[in-house]
Amino acid sequence: MRALSRRRALCLGVAASFAAAPAAPGPNGFSLETIAVEADRIIVGGPPRDGIRSIDAPTFAAPELATWVKEETPVLGVALGGEARAYPVHVIDHHQVVNDQIGGVDVAVTYDPLAGSPRVYRRTVGERTLTFGVSGLIFNSNFLLYDRETESLWSQFDGRALAGPLVGQTLQELRVRQEDMAAWLQRHPETRVLERPESRAIDYRYSPYEAYWVSEEVPFPVAAEDRSYHPKELVLGVTVGDHQRAYLGSILTAAGGKIRDTFHGHEIRIGYSTELARYQWEAPAAVEVDEAYWFAWKAFHPDTEVWQPRP
Repeated sequence: MRALSRRRALCLGVAASFAAAPAAPGPNGFSLETIAVEADRIIVGGPPRDGIRSIDAPTFAAPELATWVKEETPVLGVALGGEARAYPVHVIDHHQVVNDQIGGVDVAVTYDPLAGSPRVYRRTVGERTLTFGVSGLIFNSNFLLYDRETESLWSQFDGRALAGPLVGQTLQELRVRQEDMAAWLQRHPETRVLERPESRAIDYRYSPYEAYWVSEEVPFPVAAEDRSYHPKELVLGVTVGDHQRAYLGSILTAAGGKIRDTFHGHEIRIGYSTELARYQWEAPAAVEVDEAYWFAWKAFHPDTEVWQPRP
């Protein structure tokens, strides 16, 4: 069942591809003197800082030249300022962060195989443009980004700065779709596809997380749990203001696979393919739409509703 996505082996020990950073008084060389959460909740995940290497100079190809993707290949699709990009999940799986610019907007395209969470954020905070890397640290079983300009630590899940000089800031989240290449091309036939960085150390044909997808194990501590559902069942989560609702693939499947729902005055249309373990959705701009594993959605939104069909 691919309602489950990626992240174990890297967190438990992929070799570093960067030189070690100078030591600082904190885990992986990061200072936790200024921090917004309990310091013992930020833990080392396995690899060192930049042991998982971000893509900082991405290159792209036209779809007809992108032989590393097929129609059924899952991608993260982003469209901004008249430009569209597709980031193959099997490529970003190995890097987790792409520092990019789309339609004149500086963005960080991120994916956490641990939490099954694709997120895209503006890289601009105030008048400063940040460049992000992978810290090798974990919070709530979700990896922490760090910015190279201030070495602040940021939650990949919700874009909050949890430690460092920029504590209290939150990155602006932008919409991203996780769907197969054919579906994204129907929306944006002009899209460009992320090329694989040249790396002899990475075989992009294989994911290091295959065993993790189906395991019920959650390898790191989380703030809240609910074992009513498989921890790594894929969830489409929506947020309006301070309210969240989770749409689980198994429940949608039992309800026929396609629904219309109203959440705090906003109509949402959602479809779920059990065969592809993939969502299709339409929602107004006022509704924040995110994907994640159930355990991660619950950890960050302990008071979430779970959508159930009406009797």
